Amino acid sequence: MSNSKEELEKAFNKELFLIKNDLYYQQYELNRNGDISFLRVDISYQPYDVLSGDTYSLRKTKDGRLVGFIADAMGKGISAAMSGMAITRFLNYFFDDFEEEGTFNFERWIAKMVRFIQRNLHDEEIMCIMLLEIDIKHALVHYASCGMPSFLIHTQDDAILSIKSNNPPLGSYTDSVDIKSLISTPIKKMLCYTDGLSESFTAENVPYGFSMADDFRRAISVAHFRNSVKNILGKGDDDLTYVYIEEVPKNRAFKTLFIPSTYEAVDEALLSLSNYFKENALSAKCSSELVLTFSELLLNALEHGSFGVDKLRKNYLIENDLFDEEMLRLEGMHQDKMICIEYGILADEGTPLFEAVIRDEGEGFDTKVLKNLVINPKSVNGRGFMIIKKLLDHFYFNEKGNSITIQKFLH
Repeated sequence: MSNSKEELEKAFNKELFLIKNDLYYQQYELNRNGDISFLRVDISYQPYDVLSGDTYSLRKTKDGRLVGFIADAMGKGISAAMSGMAITRFLNYFFDDFEEEGTFNFERWIAKMVRFIQRNLHDEEIMCIMLLEIDIKHALVHYASCGMPSFLIHTQDDAILSIKSNNPPLGSYTDSVDIKSLISTPIKKMLCYTDGLSESFTAENVPYGFSMADDFRRAISVAHFRNSVKNILGKGDDDLTYVYIEEVPKNRAFKTLFIPSTYEAVDEALLSLSNYFKENALSAKCSSELVLTFSELLLNALEHGSFGVDKLRKNYLIENDLFDEEMLRLEGMHQDKMICIEYGILADEGTPLFEAVIRDEGEGFDTKVLKNLVINPKSVNGRGFMIIKKLLDHFYFNEKGNSITIQKFLH
């Protein structure tokens, strides 16, 4: 590998390091007067070249708001990447600064960004950016879109709204940015994106923006939409970056299985799930991959959740040939703790999607470590994460880390 390529890869790793996402593989559980739903915010980031002029971050405030941005610096290559890295570093620094001071303020955050842009962009440079604040508690969305493509909203009554940018692109001449709110819009899904997505050409030599809204409307998950984009655009003609936000109601039609915390009960649950897959005519490949996934996740829920055995202790027990004996002892102490599985198949116009939730009564774990699945997969401890990432189309943990929702298309 040439030194220049090595340096470019180091620069790209620096880009990934500067990007912050407090919700990697995580979802919010919402309870509104007894109605349970899940808020999922996913970001797809596919640079066209090694370095990208696109950038983003997604942060979570101490009081539960979600704050983020998606930006597209003018041009391509190193110059655009440098502008993107600068704005990412700046916005994340002042987010953390506000949080340390006490309370994050969306308006002040944007005002600081404007002053930074005035002093750090050349006269001929521009920056397109979309900034969002989602107040989950009060169901409010505040946004400032500066020269970005119209973002899409799929409403609860199945309408598609196209919300135009409310500010010009940012430049050294920018002195203020207007902020707008979506107060009473019944949002089911939202899609914010850079122009690389809408302006890339399909095989029919037509910009994807002409059909994107229809694909977005039909999508039953971010994995579904991502597959559509991949099949239609492949690599695309530019950086492909988008934020996919959806609120999904708890599916009350799913089957529910409660499992005592014993190895025998786990084996019985795997047999029950295998029979369910046969009854629903899953392919042998899908069935075996799901059984392997459930085996990993249920043993994880049993040993780490119900029994409270962390990674270091498990390694110690295995190395000293004490693991089986200790698990039997812990099984006798904790078998009254239950592991819950809720599962079912979501149908759509195309490929059906299997979804399941596995929840244990343990203390969970710090889901921030999941960032390493994106930044440096080799650094992730435990083969379980890598197995489920390979076998599944998507998964989400809850905030506590004691529940996982898994998704797999039934090809």
